[in-house]
Amino acid sequence: MNDFTRERIVAIIRLVIMLVSAVAGGFGLTIDPDSLGTIVACGVALAAGVYSWWKNANVTEAATEAQRYLDSIKGGGAQ
Repeated sequence: MNDFTRERIVAIIRLVIMLVSAVAGGFGLTIDPDSLGTIVACGVALAAGVYSWWKNANVTEAATEAQRYLDSIKGGGAQ
């Protein structure tokens, strides 16, 4: 992902956080935009961690068997 696209994504996320804070303020809720940004960042980090673990872990028996087969093709054997 190039820097231009990354900057766009960050700008959109900041805009959404600001809008959510403003709408919540309109309903009488006080939400600090910095705190909301921290919560969103933690949520994204958690989702990325779970996704990464799910894609890289052999969770099912079929995935474990496929890993054994891939290791045998590569000549590495089971570890």
